[in-house]
Amino acid sequence: QKAHTNKKRAMSAPPEVDLKEQYEKEKNDPAMVNYLKSLGIDPSYVPPKDDPRRVVISEFAVVFKEDHDPITLKFATEEDVKAASKTPLVVKEGSEFKIRVTFRVQHNVVLGLKICNTVSRLGKTLAKDEEMLGTYPPKNEFQAVDIPRNEWNEAPSGMLLRGEYKSAIKFMDDDKNCHMEFDYIIRIAKDWSE
Repeated sequence: QKAHTNKKRAMSAPPEVDLKEQYEKEKNDPAMVNYLKSLGIDPSYVPPKDDPRRVVISEFAVVFKEDHDPITLKFATEEDVKAASKTPLVVKEGSEFKIRVTFRVQHNVVLGLKICNTVSRLGKTLAKDEEMLGTYPPKNEFQAVDIPRNEWNEAPSGMLLRGEYKSAIKFMDDDKNCHMEFDYIIRIAKDWSE
């Protein structure tokens, strides 16, 4: 009698498919071409030769429900990413807001793009959130996604909750690739001018 062993097989992601090659293989099958297009895959997409990144985050913004201009962090350079942690984003207590991320995917499809956010105050972790953005094909254009998509967050209010909150953001995917990470500070204030 053989002893049964319970060996777990290592799961690995399927090999990446070159989208240009896939279109070439399927170009004579209109149904398959239409299917690929329905997934948002553009047959004329040409990846950049000078930028190996898979996900390019160009802006991170706090947008408000009330009449107030968005507060935007732009990420054109590595210095911009480092500077994000030095200038607090002032948010009026009790205001309703969303986060807007502007990005594009390059080279190949990114599966399960998500934002992992850790918020702390006075050295204590207050919240750890993970927000799934979705799966995205490569495109030349940037696109924006609001978080949350349908509701609004409400900033804390009251004297004890005013002050600075540190946040660490990571843009990850299902393959556990970290596409970008940065820190930023939100200052909850009694008024916009503080």
